Amino acid sequence: MKDIQWVQKTLFNTGKWIDISEVIIKIILIFIIAQIVIRFARSVINKIFDFRFKTKLLRYNERKEITLKKLCLSIVMYVVYFIVLITSLEAIGINMKALLAGISVAGFITGLGAQNLIKDILNGFFILFEDQFSVGDHVSINDTKGTVEEIGLRTTKIRGVDGEFYFFANSNITKVANYTLGEIPEVHKPEQIKTREE
Repeated sequence: MKDIQWVQKTLFNTGKWIDISEVIIKIILIFIIAQIVIRFARSVINKIFDFRFKTKLLRYNERKEITLKKLCLSIVMYVVYFIVLITSLEAIGINMKALLAGISVAGFITGLGAQNLIKDILNGFFILFEDQFSVGDHVSINDTKGTVEEIGLRTTKIRGVDGEFYFFANSNITKVANYTLGEIPEVHKPEQIKTREE
């Protein structure tokens, strides 16, 4: 009998259902706004690189330009999704300020997970700015051959010769062979040089 009364009170508690509905609506709105921000950021990033291409303010090749675009968008998405997580938890009723205050910053940074994350991000930037490889390059990473599909903050994704996808944590990339950079331009090929001499 008590169980039936509890179910009735729960089901017909209008105030509680209103509160739940408000929380759901807030979370839906948060995700909608996040998607709008990401689309806007993608548009801005594309326009910036298009402007760079037209004015030639920065002299990146096409491979590196595609890589930079994807990396910039990846950074934006990480930031937006982190904000979505925080605001969604607050909408549910979790006091994030108290939660974050209770976490030791030093302990978080020195944690194993955080250390690996930092290594992945740092190695990702080294890969990019040292131009080890870019999106579209034919490479061998840790003896796995394929085409670079994406270079993210944490991982690099390549498509294998049979169409399969491989994901590498940037900090685990220790051996790279870039076949695209190793290609000899037509003007420098021995056959071309010999023909010109003749």
